[in-house]
Amino acid sequence: MLIGIAIDKGFIKSENEHILDFFPEYKITNDTLKAVTIRDLLNMSSGFHCSWNDGEKELSEMRASKDWVKYMLSLPFSNYPNAQFSYCSGNYYLLAEILQRTTKVNCLNFAKKYLFKPLGFGKSYWLSNYKGVNQGWGDLHISIYDFAKIGCLVLNDGVWNGNRIISKKWLEKIQPLHKIQKTESYGYGWWLDSENPDEIQAVGRGGQRLFIFKGRNMVIATNGGGGYESGDIDNIGLEAIQAYRNGENSDSLLQKEIRDVALPDTSTLTAESFPDDELNKYFLLTDNDMGLKGMRFEKRKSGYYILLDYVDGFKDEHPIGMNNQYKISKEHDFGLPMAVKGKWANDTLKIDFNRLCRIEDYRFSIVFKKGNSMELTLIEDSRRIDQIFSGKSL
Repeated sequence: MLIGIAIDKGFIKSENEHILDFFPEYKITNDTLKAVTIRDLLNMSSGFHCSWNDGEKELSEMRASKDWVKYMLSLPFSNYPNAQFSYCSGNYYLLAEILQRTTKVNCLNFAKKYLFKPLGFGKSYWLSNYKGVNQGWGDLHISIYDFAKIGCLVLNDGVWNGNRIISKKWLEKIQPLHKIQKTESYGYGWWLDSENPDEIQAVGRGGQRLFIFKGRNMVIATNGGGGYESGDIDNIGLEAIQAYRNGENSDSLLQKEIRDVALPDTSTLTAESFPDDELNKYFLLTDNDMGLKGMRFEKRKSGYYILLDYVDGFKDEHPIGMNNQYKISKEHDFGLPMAVKGKWANDTLKIDFNRLCRIEDYRFSIVFKKGNSMELTLIEDSRRIDQIFSGKSL
C-alpha cells in the first residue's frame, strides 16, 4: 500500500520501473536481474532462488550478511521474473529500501504521514535494521483496531471518512495474479482466492489476519499468539461466528475464560521456592535467536520476577507465576497483556514467556550448573527457534 501511495504522490513513476535503477552503486553481472521490476517484488515473482522452504533460509542469511541489498542482488534465479510465485521476504526488504531511497524517509515515517495519521492510528513502530531501514516484510506493530482500518480502507476503495488516501486505480490491481495451489493465489502483497476475488486477505506470522469480504461489506482483523498452528485462527474465527446467538452474553464467557487461565495447574503443583543462590545473579548469555544479552531472576514482595536485557539495549521485566500458574502483566510498548509462568521439573526450571498478541511464545528450559553458569534450551514455534545456549554469571 505504501508503494501505491508513493506512486500516487509521484515519488515513484510506476511499479514497472526496474529495481536496478534504484541501486546504481552495485555492480551487476547477471542479465536476468536487469529485468526485475517493482511489480515483480510486490507479487513475490522476482524469480530469485528464494522461498519459504527450509524455514526461509535466505531471509536468515540476508539478515546475517553485512549488506542486505548486496545479498539479495547476488541471489541466483530459479525462474524468470514474473513467471512464478515464490514467497521471499527479501523482496519486501528491497521494496523498503526503494521506498526510503525515493521518499528520503523510512517506511514508518512515510506511513505515519500518508496512511497512519489520516486513518487516526494510535501508537506504532516498525523494526529496522543496521541502516535504519524498516523490515518491509513484517515486524510492524500497530493495534488490532488500526489493523482493521486498513481493511476498511481497501473495502471503501481507498477513501476514509470522505478523504481519498490511496487511489482506487492502485487498489484495483489487487487481483489473483499468481497461483500458489488449487485456488489460492497472490497479487500485490495480498492473498486471494481465484474463484472469489472479492475475498482478500493479509496473512501474517503467528495468526495475524485481515479478512476483507467486499461482497458482504465486512472486515475481520485478528491477532494470534504462539502455542498453536497459526492457520487455526481461520477456523477459530469461523467457529465463533457460527456459534454466535443474538442476545447471549458472550463477553461474560470470555471474561471467565481469562480468569480461568490464571488459575494454578493443580495437576502439576511443585515447590514454588527458587534456590537462593541463583537469585540476583546477572547471567551474560551467548548468542541466541531471541536477541537476549542477559538474564536475571529476583524475588520481590509480590513474588518472583524475570529480568531480561536485549542486545539492542532494551530492558524488560515481568512477574513469573510459579506452580505453572500464569501471571499476567503488560508489555511496555502498547500496554498489551502478556503472561509468564514457571515450574520446576526435577533440576530444570521451565519458563513459559508468552507474549500473547505480540505473537511469540518463548519456552525456556534452564539448568543451573556449578561454577555460576547455566544452560538454556529455547523453543519458539512461530519463529522456528529450537536452540541451546549458555549463560555465565558476572
